[in-house]
Amino acid sequence: MEYLAGGSLTDVVTETCMDEGQIAAVCREVLQALHFLHTNHVIHRDIKSDNILLGLDGQVKLTLYLIATNGKPDIKDKDKLSAVFQDFLDQCLEVDVDRRATALDLLKHPFLKLARPLASLTPVIMAAKEAAKGH
Repeated sequence: MEYLAGGSLTDVVTETCMDEGQIAAVCREVLQALHFLHTNHVIHRDIKSDNILLGLDGQVKLTLYLIATNGKPDIKDKDKLSAVFQDFLDQCLEVDVDRRATALDLLKHPFLKLARPLASLTPVIMAAKEAAKGH
């Protein structure tokens, strides 16, 4: 995989605040990557912000599949999120594999209609890089 100068999504979300349109754009790209893996009979099993890399132009790449064992994470201030975003998260984080939505199902979720252009990620990536310099 090529080098992506934007770093990991973790860097961005710990240093800045993304809006729902930017989040939807990243989710759409990750789900497209996940659908590609699934159609090629590959299971990722470790989707998290550390494994999502960003380019300065807004490219989004999914990396490093490991087995996750921590279960469903708590969402801080979930009640402040829109209803459509809450529903999307609930479907993504369903622990019961038989009830969990597929990547293809999630690509059709109304939340992804909020996705902003990938270039909208550039300001938060740059802000995160500047904030990291100060640490």
